[in-house]
Amino acid sequence: MTRSHAPGTLERLRAVLTSTGLYQVAAHLDGERPVGRPPVNPGYVLLAYGILARLTRSGTRVEVDLAEPHTWAYARTLMTQAEQRRALGLPEPAERPPTWDHWRWYRNHHLATDDALGVLASVFPAQATALARQVGLLDPHGPGSPTHPHPTRAVYGDGTTVRPMYRPPETVMIDLPDGGQARRYLEPGTGQLLDDPPGRHDPDLREWHGAANWQQGHSYVAFHTRGPAPYQRVVLAVDHIPAPGAEANTAVDLLRDVHRHAKDGIQVVVYDGAFTGAHIDTIMTRYGYLTIAKMPTGEAAEQMTPPELVRTRDGRRARSYPLGTVTHTTPAGPCEHVLATVGGHVTLIDLDERGDPVAVGAATRGPVKRSRRATGAFHFNVGYTIPCTLEPFTVWLSPHAGPDGDTRRPHNLRVISETDPDFYTLRGLRSDAENYHANLKRTLLVDRAMSLGWRRGLVENYCFCLLNNALTEHRATQAVAAPTTLARVLHP
Repeated sequence: MTRSHAPGTLERLRAVLTSTGLYQVAAHLDGERPVGRPPVNPGYVLLAYGILARLTRSGTRVEVDLAEPHTWAYARTLMTQAEQRRALGLPEPAERPPTWDHWRWYRNHHLATDDALGVLASVFPAQATALARQVGLLDPHGPGSPTHPHPTRAVYGDGTTVRPMYRPPETVMIDLPDGGQARRYLEPGTGQLLDDPPGRHDPDLREWHGAANWQQGHSYVAFHTRGPAPYQRVVLAVDHIPAPGAEANTAVDLLRDVHRHAKDGIQVVVYDGAFTGAHIDTIMTRYGYLTIAKMPTGEAAEQMTPPELVRTRDGRRARSYPLGTVTHTTPAGPCEHVLATVGGHVTLIDLDERGDPVAVGAATRGPVKRSRRATGAFHFNVGYTIPCTLEPFTVWLSPHAGPDGDTRRPHNLRVISETDPDFYTLRGLRSDAENYHANLKRTLLVDRAMSLGWRRGLVENYCFCLLNNALTEHRATQAVAAPTTLARVLHP
């Protein structure tokens, strides 16, 4: 039987307590405390406690494990040596291990504040990008180009909803004398209407509607990058989605934090169908990245695209977006072609015997040119080879929105469409984002949020990000040290 190469519990503990991210992030979080009793352990010890809680799926389990004298002595040695190597000037861990109450107070009163979350949002992407480049990802001088983006220079993201541990209270809306409405809470058993919930509840819950159902909870979005080997995923940034319907806008804003540090190390962004033309155009113009996102189908697609329908070559009816008529000169004289997009790719349109539009051929995408204008905005132009029977020729099209701000063009003209070979090389990365969120929920109690409020939930998200990146850094360090270790064995 083949031995598993997954790290065990002790190796994961060592990876967390020796990770660069733990100490660099904690160094920016620890501030002076002018009043009150100083904490028993420094902030990085308490942050490590929160990360280990995601590893063991229980904060009280971490307290029990660290209370064992040999375990705490080993953990103290690892943290002391790691801090000394980085020379950040952080105090040593205390003789006593941290407890669940210590972590809970630190999380609720320090980390889950707007100031601390702002620091995390500023510091974490920079440290994560440095780790990505250590692994060989997001290298500005690496492989790939705007024409053919490389997977190691791609970032991908997704949103997820975490349900609360406590059942949301039942509510009803009542009419007020002034014509407005107010929310009231039903008391179980009596049915009496109360101004406040009768039991423990999460005041920040929102109602989120998915493709097939709805649920109450907190939603978060994250961006990642990964290499081809196991344990090469790096979480780059994470944020809370403030309201239903705001996932795409939150993701575009979060990408700004990644762009600030990765810059030209990124060539393409992979996301799901939440990205529409407005988001794709913003990412191309503001950050200079191409976008791969699934074209919406069904009623949503009908609302987002123009009403022109064409018949495809297999006889189906498909929605199209007109691009206009292009003319080129051939030995037989001028030749005209009507272009439109079908399913995101450039298609030649003609009329059948009944006068209905029909797709008669598909253009082949060629080079992609990216330039930067005096305003700082990026601009793309894409060359397409038109398969004319007289003489094939190349036409250059812009995938950006028009001067009037109409974003239907970037929504319908996808630079890397589903018929493009690069689409299948890069699109699969987004499945790893769903895997990340599934693993996050497995570290919670029955996949439910283990704390109240979106801020505390975001802190737990950051702890899981640091755990993931710690394992990635640990494996990268092992890979570098392996040849040296082998050399010592062969040549003692």
